[in-house]
Amino acid sequence: MGRPQTGNEVVDAVLGAAHRVRRSMDTGLRASGLSLPTYKLLRELSRGERSMRELSDVLRVTPRTVTDMVDGLESRGQVERRPHPTDRRVTRVHLTEVGAKDLEGIGEQAEAVRDRAIAGLSAAEKATLVSLLDRIAAS
Repeated sequence: MGRPQTGNEVVDAVLGAAHRVRRSMDTGLRASGLSLPTYKLLRELSRGERSMRELSDVLRVTPRTVTDMVDGLESRGQVERRPHPTDRRVTRVHLTEVGAKDLEGIGEQAEAVRDRAIAGLSAAEKATLVSLLDRIAAS
């Protein structure tokens, strides 16, 4: 697959690499019934309950997308919705025991895919790349 053609070689390279890594992760996770976004959602919930809005913000997706992802994960018993203890307008999402167990098994698979994506880089190159991408993100 070629790079996107935005008219800027650097932007095209960044977008192309990100797309390839995302696609590899999605393909690797598909066998487990997850996508990269749902895997990231489960990982976020492994740190503790979150509101639907918090998940939307941290995953950088629309609230509707979070609702769809939570619906799918809830139907598989991996997450459950809970009322907020003091604000009835807010729904919290909780990682279930099933979800935590599934996440543990899927984590190794995801790590292997992730590691293959950057295997061609030395430790110094990885550090440089992170630094450069952080600078791009900050500008």
